Amino acid sequence: MKALIALTAILAASSAALPTQTLAGDYTLGALTIRQPWSRPAQAGMNGAGFFTVVNAGKTPVTLRSVDTPAAAKAEIHQSSMANGVMSMRRLDNGVVIPAGGQIAFAPGGYHLMLIGLKAAQAQGQKVPVTLIFDSGRKMRVDLAVQLAAPSEPAAPAGGRLH
Repeated sequence: MKALIALTAILAASSAALPTQTLAGDYTLGALTIRQPWSRPAQAGMNGAGFFTVVNAGKTPVTLRSVDTPAAAKAEIHQSSMANGVMSMRRLDNGVVIPAGGQIAFAPGGYHLMLIGLKAAQAQGQKVPVTLIFDSGRKMRVDLAVQLAAPSEPAAPAGGRLH
């Protein structure tokens, strides 16, 4: 029995350092959760985009510094914004800070990943691997589900809320 308890503790400690997939399409790494990562279909040679929500349940802010993917020639973190009726987009070389106990949505018209120079077409139903790199040096590999529109949030249970 003691050996089983020790083995369980070792497995729990070693898995804490690895990203795990939780609910359908969600990934966790320590206090961070990446919710519903997705991308739109795109042609080879064109640019793609990645969207998701980053939730930081920790007590300190975390910065998403960069992104890497084998699916494109280059990947960057961008932000789109509207000013005086003009949409603009800029690369965020310093990354995005996810506040302690907070979350940041990467969504069309706001923060997003740019997948520049896709090496192959992204067809509906496929998965696009990306690696998110945080300020601590930790890396989290997630798969962007290629679909036509953003995934819908799961319905809350009757009489309750999702946590």
